Amino acid sequence: MTKSLRVEIAVLAFSSITFVSVLTVWLSIASFDTLYQESASKDLNGLSENLAVDLIPSVDEQDEFTIYRILLRLGQYDNVRYAAVLDNDNNVISSYLGRVITNSHSVEEIMSLPPVNYDEYYAYSEGMHQINNNILAKKRIGDMQLPLGYLIIVNDISEPLTKSKYKLLGSVIPWALITMIFAILIILGFQHKALLPLVRLNSFMRKIRETNDYSLVAELKGKQEVRDLTQGLNSMLEAINIEVDKNKQKNRLLLTQQKTMEKLANYDSLTELPNRQFFMQKLNASLEQAKIYRTDIILFFFDLDGFKQVNDSFGHEIGDKLLQNIAEKIVSFVDNNANVARLGGDEFLISFEETFNVEQIEIKAQKFISHLSTPMNIDNWKVQVGTSLGIANAKSANYKISQLITNADVAMYQAKASGRNTHLIFSPAMIETSRRKLNIANNINDGIKENEFSLRYQPKVNSLSEVVGYEALARWDNKKLGNVSPAEFIPVAEQSGKISAITYWLVHQVIQDMQQILDINRKIKVSLNLSAHDLKDTSLVTLVGKLLEKHNINPMNLQFEITESAYLENFELANQFISRIKEMGCSIALDDFGTGYSSLSYLTKIDIDTLKVDKQFIDNICVSERNAIITNIIVDMANALNLEVCVEGVETLEQSDLLAGFGCHTLQGYYFGKPEPLNSVLTALQK
Repeated sequence: MTKSLRVEIAVLAFSSITFVSVLTVWLSIASFDTLYQESASKDLNGLSENLAVDLIPSVDEQDEFTIYRILLRLGQYDNVRYAAVLDNDNNVISSYLGRVITNSHSVEEIMSLPPVNYDEYYAYSEGMHQINNNILAKKRIGDMQLPLGYLIIVNDISEPLTKSKYKLLGSVIPWALITMIFAILIILGFQHKALLPLVRLNSFMRKIRETNDYSLVAELKGKQEVRDLTQGLNSMLEAINIEVDKNKQKNRLLLTQQKTMEKLANYDSLTELPNRQFFMQKLNASLEQAKIYRTDIILFFFDLDGFKQVNDSFGHEIGDKLLQNIAEKIVSFVDNNANVARLGGDEFLISFEETFNVEQIEIKAQKFISHLSTPMNIDNWKVQVGTSLGIANAKSANYKISQLITNADVAMYQAKASGRNTHLIFSPAMIETSRRKLNIANNINDGIKENEFSLRYQPKVNSLSEVVGYEALARWDNKKLGNVSPAEFIPVAEQSGKISAITYWLVHQVIQDMQQILDINRKIKVSLNLSAHDLKDTSLVTLVGKLLEKHNINPMNLQFEITESAYLENFELANQFISRIKEMGCSIALDDFGTGYSSLSYLTKIDIDTLKVDKQFIDNICVSERNAIITNIIVDMANALNLEVCVEGVETLEQSDLLAGFGCHTLQGYYFGKPEPLNSVLTALQK
């Protein structure tokens, strides 16, 4: 009787507790299910409304790229299965696969999936619809009377709903268990033996909580109710253990991605050398240590001479491979005490945390330049570049990183200006040179506005010493800088991108002055010089044409002089420029012939009128038989090509007679006249 009563009490107690717990969980889940679907539907409704509004301009213009870019916003939502923009005839304009599909399929699997059939959604009315575990949003794009199309978004809520239910169970079940345990404690005195399995089960749960080992399995003991409870616990633990394993995998993936992002943030993707940011961090730390212990750091700042020509001649792919080869050479040259970085483009940095004297630095720099200058075989091309290297040390920069970089940078550009493929150690005097160049660059535009620039005209004569033309030469007298030589301000203007301003002023002034010159002698031809940058300026030809027409100047009286190096820097653009100038009626002279590449082959490809022989051939023409022979050959070659020959740098009667005998058409030099202002030229012409 007692035993039966004990069973009845146990059955009643456990049945009540189980019923209440299950009912509570069921009601919670049922209520949660409804609330979750309503919430998900509202969220999707708002999202789809916004996207439909944003899509109006791009759908109206049939801009598929912008439409797809707008659909890509859905990539931040985990529950999107797919989406599409349809026109009024139910044709798909653009579609998108959401993370529900892309996260659960490999790329190969996605490619093999059949296309989504959006026809089945066409029959649905505009608005929100529940389809099994999916929520469909169908929104009109455009005005109700004049719709442009429809936006379809399908959200899969099965997985997030299931996860949310598990979370809900995780919060409800503990309370149910606590209730059960409380009831067990009440009846513990009556049926200790019957409830002992529950006590053991409680101990088991405590062990899991303490060890966080969800792989443990509880033994199935006790009455059926207890066994069922234990079985449920084991099932729950199994599910939790699976989720824990998934989280561990995600954490490992996140760590891998973090390392990848750190590498992308700190290393150059092409050469795999540290980038500027990472190098600066390390250099700054090294400078702080060096300042404390009064040691020194040597910095190499260098770039590649001729890298642009490699890119232009062989293509950017060869240029990239060249940079990779250079990076390997740099790494093989330095030791563990050096830090290397690619600054950007073809510029690199190396810091040596060692103490060197000047002689050791010189030796190391020479070996380094020689090491980088050895030819490289890249895709069956033999490629060779030089290196301009600037060197600075931390002590002279007072251990300030910005000053150290600046000093090395200044030294590098001084090395490049002094002949390239060489090195220079920074000295304070370089700062003054650099500062003067900066002042020149900063004052060019103001100098033009303030009429500080002026023109000088040097005469050109024929074999009878009659003036047949002039070369226009720019001069600059600045209030702060004084008289600035063209040899000084022209390179600075080219480097700072201000050469166009000077050229435009020069063209305006020359054509304006030509009006007065040609009023006296209509046969005079005036020439002016152009830089390599000017040959790329398509608007310059248009300007010349307008000015010639404005001042009623015959284009045949105007000649443009370009150097060999300017032509060969980009001969395709140069040929286009020359063609347009000659179509206008102006002539072209190849200046400084013999000082650059002097390849006979390109003379057959360039449409010039005059070959201008450089002064260096003329200086010793009367005392050097070799110079005379070479000059004579150049003149004969030009005559054979039906080119006029102009020789500059003539300073003596003997030179003049000899060159006239060679057959030179035009002579220019101090023997015939120095560069003079316009007033002097006009006076001389009138006489």
